[in-house]
Amino acid sequence: MSNKTYKISDQTRERCDIVENASDDTLQKYASISLELFHYLYEVKHIDFTIYFKVGKTLIAYITPGDFNHELVRKILIARNKDYDNLDICLRRDELELFNSLIASIRDKKIHQLLKKDPHLDANTLKMFSNLSNASQMVVKGGIDQRVALQAKEIAGQMIDSLMSSEIAVGTLSRMVHADPTLYDHSASVAMIAGVIANKLLDKPKHEAEKIALGGLYHDVGKTCVPCHILNKPGSFTKDEFDIMKTHTSLGYQELLSAIDQGAPIEQDVARVALEHHEKFKGGGYPDGKIGRLEEREDGIHEFARIVTIADVYSALLMKRVYKEAFSVEKALEIMQSASEDAYDPVIFKPFEANVNRSIKYYKLVENMGKEKSKGRIIIMDEEKPKQKQKCSHYKKTS
Repeated sequence: MSNKTYKISDQTRERCDIVENASDDTLQKYASISLELFHYLYEVKHIDFTIYFKVGKTLIAYITPGDFNHELVRKILIARNKDYDNLDICLRRDELELFNSLIASIRDKKIHQLLKKDPHLDANTLKMFSNLSNASQMVVKGGIDQRVALQAKEIAGQMIDSLMSSEIAVGTLSRMVHADPTLYDHSASVAMIAGVIANKLLDKPKHEAEKIALGGLYHDVGKTCVPCHILNKPGSFTKDEFDIMKTHTSLGYQELLSAIDQGAPIEQDVARVALEHHEKFKGGGYPDGKIGRLEEREDGIHEFARIVTIADVYSALLMKRVYKEAFSVEKALEIMQSASEDAYDPVIFKPFEANVNRSIKYYKLVENMGKEKSKGRIIIMDEEKPKQKQKCSHYKKTS
């Protein structure tokens, strides 16, 4: 543990409304905010909700709509990065929709700006990514119930239907994170990449690809049960902290099973992804040290989890985190290749590896094409087939 305790300053006590020794029932009315999205508040001039510090059982109304400013936002991020083990940043649950709507509007604006800046990106892929990101925030912040699960299922189905080509989808996500790291939503990215692998590379039917994408969307839901001072720690974990972090697999699985029992339309093999996405193909993963393919042995890893594992690692490597810089596509693939023999099912990893390489070549080619030659067309680089040209009605500009 960090053993750093946040102390409420006299200035904060004078400025803010504070509730000491809040009851458990009261505390249940508040939910932690993802710091990966919190920086979006630098993009706005006002908010319609109150942001709270939760210090043990003390609630501090730290930023209200009336006193919102970017300096207070900065102070919250500084406080969080100091790794206090008794501090959470929260909203009232009944104001989460206001927060989520604001984040969604900022994300849409940033995507629009990004498309103007980089016309090589695929607008349809980014639109579906935004929809998936909205769904992932509903899952994390609102909890999983029948309504949330139905919306997630609908969005996953739309995403599978809309994927034009694997090279463009994976390449667009990869370029997006380097062009604007603030846009990246890990669970949304994992869902899309897993859907690409399933539908485009492994030729899975739509209903299976949709379930695999949902497995990606739900894979980290157990992290909502991990203390924020561990989840957002800027440095390396201690052994005890890592042991706590690893529980997100079993906790997420149990949360999904509970949602299923309460009528949420989530299938058992989708829930199983949350449990198994940190297992390694040749053993040594967690929580159960499974090995190989479930189709071949009782202690094997489910195919859905083997797919999501690859999408999860690739997405995480591309992301800038508090404890690491973002890696380039080339470096991310190199890191995965070095671990591929032990960590990933080669039947899945090899076509994924080839696809990422093709996406790299594709974007290099597009960038080198003249405007007149490339306008209205996409060239797909495929190492196993002759070059093909494909019409694309929604991809208006490629240069």
